[in-house]
Amino acid sequence: MNEMNQKDFSMEVPRQFYADATDKPFEHCQVCGKYLLAEGTSYVVEKAIRSYEGHEFYATAYEYAICTGCHQDIQKGMSEESMRKLQEYYNNFLEKRGQQPLVIDLRTFDLDSWLSRCFFSGEDIKGMKEYQLVGQFSGRRMLMNMPPLVIGEKVIEQMAGLLSDKTIDEMNGFRDKFLGPSPDIEELIFGKRLLLI
Repeated sequence: MNEMNQKDFSMEVPRQFYADATDKPFEHCQVCGKYLLAEGTSYVVEKAIRSYEGHEFYATAYEYAICTGCHQDIQKGMSEESMRKLQEYYNNFLEKRGQQPLVIDLRTFDLDSWLSRCFFSGEDIKGMKEYQLVGQFSGRRMLMNMPPLVIGEKVIEQMAGLLSDKTIDEMNGFRDKFLGPSPDIEELIFGKRLLLI
């Protein structure tokens, strides 16, 4: 995709993908420290959101931005078995969806509505105990040819169940090294809960 088309099919980084600490777009890769907002710098932002029992609000349990190079390096640490099973999961989803193409018209696109449902199950996030947001970015733009995803709690559980012990160990190592465990994070992502998409 050339630069002009990419810009035409992207949008400014939306607030949903801002860093909580600064209320601004993430500036640096969590792993290598690379500056992310330079034009043409590709990266992924992932946020895990959870609700608190007895309260009607959601809070971020963990969040990070990671450049494409570091993301690929981390994915290389996943076992072949885990990668194969996750790919099969996604392929089965596409088969069930049928041949309908995913069409997004940016002139009428409503991001809040798009992010209100699990991409895989279609379930509304209201009432979920947790869900994850994942988006792909280039500099100060969110790429819409790979639209952002919401992954609901049931799908998180299903995907986590596909992971090998080796992959779980890799993800826990990433969590401990780059996210820093806290009681909240430990409760949310202990064992199989951290998914790197």
